[in-house]
Amino acid sequence: MLFHKYNLIFTGIPKNASSSVYDILKNSTDRYHHHINIINEYNENDTDLMEIYTSFCIVRNPYDRFVSACYQIRRDNPDQNNHLSLDEIIEQEMKGKGPGEINEVFIAQHRFVCFGNRILVDNVLRYESLTKDWEEFAVEYNKTHPFPISLSLPTSNNTEDRKDWKQEIKSLSDFNFNLINQKYEKDFKLFDYKMLTR
Repeated sequence: MLFHKYNLIFTGIPKNASSSVYDILKNSTDRYHHHINIINEYNENDTDLMEIYTSFCIVRNPYDRFVSACYQIRRDNPDQNNHLSLDEIIEQEMKGKGPGEINEVFIAQHRFVCFGNRILVDNVLRYESLTKDWEEFAVEYNKTHPFPISLSLPTSNNTEDRKDWKQEIKSLSDFNFNLINQKYEKDFKLFDYKMLTR
């Protein structure tokens, strides 16, 4: 997402507070809230202009993000999906599907902001410490830019009454637990999250 007023490029990874960032930075010069990787963002826009913009993203513990994605699947189609377990959501949404067929909420985070093992954004904020990370980011940004951004980030598109991810992933079969570890292995490594074992 480009925010021309602020000279910012935000790569909104699904389920990582992208609605909150969009809500606080959007204005009439911006297009829309979307989730495309940073390489495509450059390809679709003026590269020379974007070189002077500051880029950032928000990353999240892969287990927590996966559970949040499952809750969204239930919420988006409650009549069909509300009763599904995490294992059943994996069967329905992930197994046997190619990269272009999978729902974006399950796409690995590195696919949005990396080329190989190289992180392409200037700043990586963490969902788990987002209040602090956003404030620090905003303070530094505001030192050199004419239009200040808020030091606090609103909460948008939040799931209420959600169990903790540590409890939720216990319900996964061993096979699907290992599948999640395999699918998000690069996210664990590149963004320094601990991969669990059974």
